[in-house]
Amino acid sequence: MGKRMAVAALVAAGAAVGLAPVAAAGGQPDHRTCEREFHQAVWEDMDSFNRRDEARYRAIIHRDMVTVGRKGQVYIGYDANIQPVLESFKLPYEWSMPWTVTHTVVHGCSSGFAILDARHIVPSQNVDRRLTVSLTLVRERGRWQVIKDTVTDVP
Repeated sequence: MGKRMAVAALVAAGAAVGLAPVAAAGGQPDHRTCEREFHQAVWEDMDSFNRRDEARYRAIIHRDMVTVGRKGQVYIGYDANIQPVLESFKLPYEWSMPWTVTHTVVHGCSSGFAILDARHIVPSQNVDRRLTVSLTLVRERGRWQVIKDTVTDVP
């Protein structure tokens, strides 16, 4: 039996007992698994940011990340993107950024993007700013990372 036939037989056997296929030919996860991992990575990025969890946040950021901030500022590269976030983690713990994913597209197991409605809230400064956040992620060496982040004010 050839390699493709063996993989197909394993996938069919898993389906027969109610297991979701976890790998397609060539060892790549199937599309549903990739989508699930992508959605988890988007959540990880936003949750680690909101919880001011430096280790988790650092782990989800790609080495070549680019950010376009809400005032048009551009940050290129890992260090340029990490430093402003770490500085914001030092601010009083009153700010928050609740968010909701409104749209996603996942291209196989290599890239995807998510559009989020978000709010930047700072009660002591009477700030409650609506934002659209656009995250682009890539999957390299078996894990998803944020490679582009664009934040736009919503009037």
